[in-house]
Amino acid sequence: MLGHFNSIIAMAANAAKQTKLPMAATDSPNLTNDENGPKKTTFQSSKATSVATNCAPRTNLPDLKWLGLYYVIYIGAGTLSFFALRNHIRGKKTNDFIDSLYMSVVTMTTVGYGDLVPHDFLSQLVCTGFITVGMLLFGIVVKLAAKYLVFKQQKVLINALHTARKMGPMEALNEIESIEIDYTKCIISLIAMAVHFVIGIFVLVTVEGMEIEDAVYCACTTMTTVGFGDESFSSEFGRMFGVLWIFTGTSCLGQLFLYVAEVYTDIEAKKLVKWVIASNIIDKTDFEAADNLEKGKVHGAADFILYKLKEMRKIKKEDISCAMKDVGVDDRSVFDVIPAQSSEKK
Repeated sequence: MLGHFNSIIAMAANAAKQTKLPMAATDSPNLTNDENGPKKTTFQSSKATSVATNCAPRTNLPDLKWLGLYYVIYIGAGTLSFFALRNHIRGKKTNDFIDSLYMSVVTMTTVGYGDLVPHDFLSQLVCTGFITVGMLLFGIVVKLAAKYLVFKQQKVLINALHTARKMGPMEALNEIESIEIDYTKCIISLIAMAVHFVIGIFVLVTVEGMEIEDAVYCACTTMTTVGFGDESFSSEFGRMFGVLWIFTGTSCLGQLFLYVAEVYTDIEAKKLVKWVIASNIIDKTDFEAADNLEKGKVHGAADFILYKLKEMRKIKKEDISCAMKDVGVDDRSVFDVIPAQSSEKK
């Protein structure tokens, strides 16, 4: 459990390393552009930081070791089941244990060559249960990936708010604007997949005796989990290799998808952070421009709070008009004079 604010700050510090933004101290002042004389004042920055902190996840990132353990148990149970039902499985066979493990991996990864298939009710029933559990495990993988992306986005947002409190909103916006999206993971994943693809083709040609075009075709249909089945591993060594190659290949493909989604999330997180910081900036000149010194009208913090509540659609003009008239205050001084789009001006 994170539970304490210091743990939240630690997460934000980690995000700062990834986003190359400096980390602010917990006791830093409110958003200002200048240490000596702030030219811009934000009235919601501290509260926004508090809200972002409270919205941060209260649990650590899921432990992938448990997911790995689930898959080990899943593959082990599937292998033992198919081994026990080996006489109920038809197709080209090599070694009973290797074939059972091979069929478990091919089924789990949804490659489904069709070179080994159940041919009676009992084996089909077991295979159906195996597939169903596999889909549930895949759902857990998707859930963990989504948590990872959301968790990272929240850390970046919290870090950006603290950075804005330390450096000032405009400087923070300039710093965020200068950050470049990191595509390194995607590039490394693509290279790993290319190497993996070439190794598979080499084994299919040298061990399985396929022509080069057939090997490329088989490798492609396997990596994309299409698995037509007209070309597949048929030798004992080939299936031993295929167990590892298919599992790691589909994992690399899934990891590539995750990294692509992560890049997109980083892009959207950058836009979100810029919007959050910019939306909390009010130019002092804009606020002062609404004052009418000739008539003795000067807006204070209370006027601005009422204005912002209306702008956020928390209240309506009619809600407080009567009360303001009772105390002799002209509500137009709050709702009509202050620039409506002042919070969006940079």
